[in-house]
Amino acid sequence: MKNFIESLRLQKDNPKFLVAQFKALSSQIPILYVLLVINALAVAITHIKSAPLWLSLYIPVGLSIVCVFRLCWWEILGKENVTPERALRLMKVTLIGATILTIGFGGWAIALYQYGDASQQGQIAYFLVVTGISCVFCLMHLPLAAAITTVITFTAMVVTFLFSGNPVFVATAVSGLFLVLPFLRVINSYFQNFAHLVRLAEELKQKQAEAEELNLVNSRNALQDQLTGLANRRSFFLSLEKMLQKNPASPPVIGIIDLDGFKPVNDVFGHAAGDLVLKETARRFVSLVGDQGIVSRLGGDEFGIIFPCNMTLRTVSDLGFALCATVRDPYEIPDGSVRVSGSCGIVYPEAGDYIAEDLYEKADFALYQVKSKRTGGVELFSPEHEKILTQRYLIELELQAENFAKELKLEYQPIVELRSGGVVGFEALARWDSARFGRISPDAFIPAAERTAVIGRMTRILFGQALDAVKIMPSHLRLSFNLSARDICDHETSMALLAMIRRSGVDPKRIEFEITETALLSDFDTADQVIGVLRAAGISIALDDFGTGYSSLSHIHRLAFDKLKIDKAFVMNFDRDARCMNITRSVANLCQNLGIASVAEGVESEDVADSLKGLGVRLAQGYYFSRPLPLELAIDYAVRRDANVSQSLSA
Repeated sequence: MKNFIESLRLQKDNPKFLVAQFKALSSQIPILYVLLVINALAVAITHIKSAPLWLSLYIPVGLSIVCVFRLCWWEILGKENVTPERALRLMKVTLIGATILTIGFGGWAIALYQYGDASQQGQIAYFLVVTGISCVFCLMHLPLAAAITTVITFTAMVVTFLFSGNPVFVATAVSGLFLVLPFLRVINSYFQNFAHLVRLAEELKQKQAEAEELNLVNSRNALQDQLTGLANRRSFFLSLEKMLQKNPASPPVIGIIDLDGFKPVNDVFGHAAGDLVLKETARRFVSLVGDQGIVSRLGGDEFGIIFPCNMTLRTVSDLGFALCATVRDPYEIPDGSVRVSGSCGIVYPEAGDYIAEDLYEKADFALYQVKSKRTGGVELFSPEHEKILTQRYLIELELQAENFAKELKLEYQPIVELRSGGVVGFEALARWDSARFGRISPDAFIPAAERTAVIGRMTRILFGQALDAVKIMPSHLRLSFNLSARDICDHETSMALLAMIRRSGVDPKRIEFEITETALLSDFDTADQVIGVLRAAGISIALDDFGTGYSSLSHIHRLAFDKLKIDKAFVMNFDRDARCMNITRSVANLCQNLGIASVAEGVESEDVADSLKGLGVRLAQGYYFSRPLPLELAIDYAVRRDANVSQSLSA
């Protein structure tokens, strides 16, 4: 009963339900009008001769005209512009209209009852019952109207027939009396089901909207960098592909920008400060590039730029320098301010058949070139770069061939103790004499091997040759062997090298691995673990090219190197640049204070060798002593030099 009473009121606080209720009602009301008109005219026709004309004709025709008018209104205007407010207003009007029409038709039928014979009176009963049932089913979406019309119709019929004196009509009245409550129950049940369906439809619609919103968010996230709000790497390449497909004859100009000095910001001030730098960098780039270009964050501190169309080479270059310049402005962080710099590689392609990866590779190569100069700024991809890339591709292709392993060999450069002049060991240097390309520089094939994941196999092949060489060398000589960044950050490779040493029978103390500090930056923790395992086995570790990379005293302290190798860039300019001499002196003093050996590379004259010895540098190598030699010649050189040293001492 409570639910029924609750359903009788219009739910003003539920706009969506009001609209659904009105739409359902508006489709049923025209049917009700059609039924009322047909039934009323049928009764009128049968009573024209037995009742006054005003009662048998004028009243039903008038009521029918009202119904037809309302029917037309509902069909033409009733279903337009359905708002909750309009739906509420029209349902109130419908409630009043249904009550008036029910009273009108019911009163007319009761007034007509006293005329005619028993069959005509039965028709009146039929009319009232059919009218009541029609109102129930056509007004169920407006329960109060359905209940009012049901009660009025059946009350009129019951009262009229109950006192008619006709046993059949009395029985009909009594049965009609008992039908009121079931009909009201049907109205309530139907409306509750309708309300439930509306709720389910709204929930389904809401879930669908949530799903669409989630899909939209996922789509946006799939193409947007969450930190900076820029397009991400995937979006960058999709945009490139669309531009290339749309206008192949005019490929887009792209640039790759990398932040120099960003890692120390993260290390010193934390990732929150680093995030602030990245977001501010994104804002500065977007401000410079404008709406015509596309700025993307490709990952880490790397950004991609698709420059605006129709820019000249000079304009693109100027914009590249402006992007690098804006990075050099201070960044405000909670702990103060920080500074970084930027390097930019740009490809300004001519018309041709490109894919997005081609353009990216060219811009990235130009970026690599400018970063290798350690000067920052902008580098435009050039025909010379194209030749280098082509050569790199051919080398990488050659590395996939089976016979490249047979073409690898080692040469050995003597390492001399400056005080005694004797040879203490050799550095093993990789050489590749390709049957197709001739001798290929290690600076070309080592990075290619790293890119193609051949480096692990190459390291094992060359180290096997190195171990065979150590067996032949005099027992007092040591051998230095270079490990790549991938080697030093790979547990599998380090375990394989240790196993090779054990199988060879070579004393691990005669082996020294050289690594560069740049290699440590890719995965310092793993490198730390690998170095610890190697040193525990008795192998010495030397830090190569010290002073040219991201030199850090914390690395030297934490990893406890056995040697520091002073880069030849300082040694070769030793006698011409006071700064180079001061750096060399500082490294030599550092090694003396730490109790480790210092090794100078690139010694090319006696004067430089004598000066290094005066600064306290212990070991040296370079063309002044010897070029890299085949194994037999290297051993012969060491034996002859040691003999000369012995003769000098005895003299």
